[in-house]
Amino acid sequence: MTLDAFFVPTCYSDETVLSFCSRIAAMHTCSLQELCKYKRELDYVGIRDGDPKAIGKLTKYVGLKGERFPGVITNHIVDHMFEINGQRFTRASLRRAQVRVCPHCLQEDLKNENDHIAARPYGRVSWTIGSIRTCSKHETALVTAAKDDHPQRVHDFTLLVRPFLKDIDQHVASALHRTPSDLETYLDKRIKGESPNIWLCNLPVYAAARACEIIGATKIHGASVKTESLSEDQWYEAGHIGFEFAAKGAVGIQTYLDQMQLIFTQSRINWGARQIYGRLYEWLAHETDDSAYDELRDIIIEHALKTLPLGPEDEIFGKRPPNRILHSIHSAYLETGAHPKRLKKVLHAVGLINVDQLRQSDDRIVFRADEAKFYLDRIEESMSLNQVRAYINAPRPVERGLLEAGILKPWLQGGTEVFKDHAFAKRDVDDFLATLTAEAEPIASEETNLVPILRAAKLANCTTPEVVKLILKGNLRTIRLDPEETGFLSLLVDPSEVKPLVRREDHGGYSLREVERKLKTSTRVVKALIEHGYLQAETAVNPINRCPQTIVKRDVLHSFMVKFETANSLSRRTGNHLQTLMRRLKGLGINPAFPTDQVPATIFALDQVASADPELVPEP
Repeated sequence: MTLDAFFVPTCYSDETVLSFCSRIAAMHTCSLQELCKYKRELDYVGIRDGDPKAIGKLTKYVGLKGERFPGVITNHIVDHMFEINGQRFTRASLRRAQVRVCPHCLQEDLKNENDHIAARPYGRVSWTIGSIRTCSKHETALVTAAKDDHPQRVHDFTLLVRPFLKDIDQHVASALHRTPSDLETYLDKRIKGESPNIWLCNLPVYAAARACEIIGATKIHGASVKTESLSEDQWYEAGHIGFEFAAKGAVGIQTYLDQMQLIFTQSRINWGARQIYGRLYEWLAHETDDSAYDELRDIIIEHALKTLPLGPEDEIFGKRPPNRILHSIHSAYLETGAHPKRLKKVLHAVGLINVDQLRQSDDRIVFRADEAKFYLDRIEESMSLNQVRAYINAPRPVERGLLEAGILKPWLQGGTEVFKDHAFAKRDVDDFLATLTAEAEPIASEETNLVPILRAAKLANCTTPEVVKLILKGNLRTIRLDPEETGFLSLLVDPSEVKPLVRREDHGGYSLREVERKLKTSTRVVKALIEHGYLQAETAVNPINRCPQTIVKRDVLHSFMVKFETANSLSRRTGNHLQTLMRRLKGLGINPAFPTDQVPATIFALDQVASADPELVPEP
């Protein structure tokens, strides 16, 4: 059986199926519940819940063309969850028991002569969506026409709106003019399948709307806003402001979270995610466990881990961070036990916190945990240089030499305006001792040639740090431990192994004693030659004893011996008696090359001798 066309009003594309049925009931001058009760073709519960069979029977009964109902169906998916045009809504996000309308739209409906006067106004689907509070067509704030959740009247649009229509002109005159918010525009397009591809589309439509509203509410009214006290107009503003951030996704939301954190740092409230993120955190942590908001939770978690001193013992949205990214002075104090004043002093000195941060409370001074780990690990086990000397059992001033050689390294440099003395960490000193003794074995009774490090350094004419470096580098084969000593003094080495390894590079010259032997003359003569500039000399470090000594470079001495020779040497080389040689040279007019009052030896220039008598300078 098909319903007489007289009783079937026009069905609009944006009209809800229950509004359409309510208008049919109005044509029958009865309520929706009464109509469905007496017309077996109408299954009220099925139509309300969007059951395909019930909708199919309705479509056929009223004689609508096509298989698909031309209006909008609200499908009841599961408990408290509905779907409109493929978009999901919760019961709380819909206004099913509250009739909200645009007075201008109803006024236009009344003037529409396509239908009987009793059934002209119809309910738009957008009016049932809680986060849409403005009519986009007339740019008018929606108003509540009726609020009645009585089982016999709920969803009966025409019946409920009838009293409101009596004063429609007055309602139109008093209607608030405003432009739809960006959130409302987005929701309207999304319901129509025209929404832009933005981050909010990752969330169900109801979650996208509510996220924008909560963000906006905390932005406008503060982090601790009491949302239950906000009016519809205030929610309109909140949605608009929140959309500005949420539409940009993680970047936009984290920008807003930065703002929330900045406001928090200017307060004296105790630190905590709840205190910083306020109502936004409370809502997601305690008021809803809906997984639809997990992406928003993840954004907040990421921001918290990057900007808040959260450790593995802290929890946010039921999750614990795998490791700490940031520390605060307070959390570092709890972790290390170091006094907050010393922590601030040290971290400021090494550049991890700035001057401005020092004015903040301990829980607000934050710094990167990885950059501070080296200092936090050592701050409570610090030792002075004197304490290090006692700890490693080394005599004074061995510790100073090891420091200057870079073997003992302070974790905190002294000698500054902030820190007078160096600070050493016990773990670093332990590592030094462990490495130093790693290859050492107990001494055997027959190893009587081994001596302590200090004695070996003296015998090898080197410094104590040099012997230590040879041990640390593994250059010594024999390293033993004295059972009667501990630490540094327990190490025994073989000085014969040390000596060749610490010998300095040869300076490339002859000592004065070697020059004497080469020239076959005396110390007095050599010193005179050098003193008067006839033989060039210089000062160099002895490669064995490290002492400065006067030397003559090998090439310099060789050049001198090619040019000059003593009378004694020339006499022996030529086979002439010294006196005979001297008379012969005098007869030839050859005088000594150097004045005898300066150089106490007779030395001739070989080129002069060869020029006067070639036989006196035979080929060598």
